[in-house]
Amino acid sequence: MGQQNTPDKGSWRANQVGDSGIDVYYQDRTGALMIDLSEDSKCITIDRLGSSPSMQYLMQESAILGGLLDELDTIASDEEINEPNRLIQLAAPGNAIESARETLSFS
Repeated sequence: MGQQNTPDKGSWRANQVGDSGIDVYYQDRTGALMIDLSEDSKCITIDRLGSSPSMQYLMQESAILGGLLDELDTIASDEEINEPNRLIQLAAPGNAIESARETLSFS
């Protein structure tokens, strides 16, 4: 996320919510991301808060989520680690990351 603080430093502000959540607010206050890393349900959910996010927000959101998906894909497909030992294991058919990438506003 630090790399996404362009064009302005401080474009995003993150707050930890409980043990499993992070809320990320954009500087123009038109939108926010609510990220939940649930160990109980074994899933990661990301919700957008804001009914009319700005175009700048949407572009930055896509950049952040694209980077997050890249990292998750690297973790889930690291061939140097046996699949049962990976930190992230995708449920069949194993295309959750690609499906999520297709929903980004700008990709």
